[in-house]
Amino acid sequence: MARPKALDYDDQRDRILALATAAFSEIGYPSASMAQLALACGTSKARLYHYFPSKESLLFESLDRYVERLVALVDAVKARGLAPRDELAALVRSLLIEYRDSRERHVALLNDVKFLADAQRERIESRQRAVVDAVADTLERVAPGRFDAGERKPATMALFGMINFTFAWLRPDGPMSYERYAELVIELWERGGVAPGPRSEAAPRTGPEGTGRFV
Repeated sequence: MARPKALDYDDQRDRILALATAAFSEIGYPSASMAQLALACGTSKARLYHYFPSKESLLFESLDRYVERLVALVDAVKARGLAPRDELAALVRSLLIEYRDSRERHVALLNDVKFLADAQRERIESRQRAVVDAVADTLERVAPGRFDAGERKPATMALFGMINFTFAWLRPDGPMSYERYAELVIELWERGGVAPGPRSEAAPRTGPEGTGRFV
């Protein structure tokens, strides 16, 4: 007969996920053993195996939950039916507030997704693409025709570049809050990236080897 789950089973799993993800960002996923993860989580190796069968399962569930939450966040903003500029501002604000307490997950998304099994990696990456595509759609509606087909993705990724890497330098207890930084990003895009008006002369659209590919 299977042993019944403890009343705090789910809470303990959540706690372990958070601590293990932090450990991955410090130790590095390839170097982290289950013994090291157990120590970081303040539990025994045997107890850790009671909750998760492997370090791969820890990484996947942590990242899967996180990207699922990002998709839900973006969907919630889109469902509000805001005007395009207001929607873009709401997306930036909502994503940055989520990022404020998610440094370790961003480090894992950047460095460790490649270690997942193919099906798991595709699941994570497909949800990341869904977030990017949703923001790209909003940018297009903010300024129809502002970016041609070859510029749409680079422009979208430029916006994400302003907010995704905040984990590397913007601290919740620093002199600039995430809320204030969100307003700064919005202001910069209002004045530049999506501002109406004539376009300046652009350099030839070629990549490093003249292929015309940006990404």
